[in-house]
Amino acid sequence: MIVSDEKVSVIICAYSMERLRDTHEAVDSVLAQTLKPHELILAIDHNKELFHRLESELPPEIKLVLNEGPHGLSETRNAGIRSSSGEIVAFIDDDAVAEHNWLENLIPPFEDSRVMAVGGQAVPLWPGDKPPFWFPEDFDFVIGCTAHKQLLLRANSEIRNVTGSNMAFRKEVFQKLGLWEGALGRCDGGRVKFNPTGGEEAELCLRIKTNMPDSVILFRPESVVHHKVTSQRATLKYVFDFCFREGITRAMMRKIVSHYGQKPLAAENLFLRRLLSTSIPRRLKRFYRLANLAQVGVITANLSLMATGYLLGRWKYR
Repeated sequence: MIVSDEKVSVIICAYSMERLRDTHEAVDSVLAQTLKPHELILAIDHNKELFHRLESELPPEIKLVLNEGPHGLSETRNAGIRSSSGEIVAFIDDDAVAEHNWLENLIPPFEDSRVMAVGGQAVPLWPGDKPPFWFPEDFDFVIGCTAHKQLLLRANSEIRNVTGSNMAFRKEVFQKLGLWEGALGRCDGGRVKFNPTGGEEAELCLRIKTNMPDSVILFRPESVVHHKVTSQRATLKYVFDFCFREGITRAMMRKIVSHYGQKPLAAENLFLRRLLSTSIPRRLKRFYRLANLAQVGVITANLSLMATGYLLGRWKYR
């Protein structure tokens, strides 16, 4: 068993009895790490039945906390942070399974005092073990994964923001800059109309760079979790709905971070440019493959829906 010089608190947020088995698998994968965490915290969002069920089924050394404040992922994460005692706080989703060396690969960059956040790779676990033929991996943020990060990486593996299913922060970030922005956290599993798709990771990382200009945020693809994709998410309906709400979320985020002195949508603009200059042309070169044409169509539809949602969001949050 590897030991870190800094104590690592791992937080898993959960909200649904439907994911009880997934939550157990996530917990087991954390307990099996080659780098043993200082503590494992399960933060439960307003579900006392789930809280008591896990309390009765999990080892006593696992800490459970119940979010009884505002609903949503951000506030549930905040409840976990308030209960944590480690110098590093790592997060994994309740429907993800970490590889045995996840923490071993995620934590070492924090030896550099400038590093404030590190994100790892989230690989999708699709129903039937393969994605739908029409699904472009450039949009895997829709399912909480990270292949799209390759379009956004800067020099030395620096990145604008980490992804929520696999990330870690110095505890001092939350102590000095405050906790997660509740207005951007998902709620009710992301199924509420006009509910934000996320954005809290981007907001926090922009807050870090604004207040700690010399700080570093890194992407470590060696640190891997496998993120489960439900059959409901592997549909065009889900993808299109998410992209529409993603546009609204970006408009909301733009307003929230407008005073940070950073370009709030710089990464999104870079993503768009690389989609148009690289991803779409690469697929069109092999237009004779049905999957490539279908993916170009889905990319085009996604961008249109995001633009529509963004314009609606600009009006809504003006």
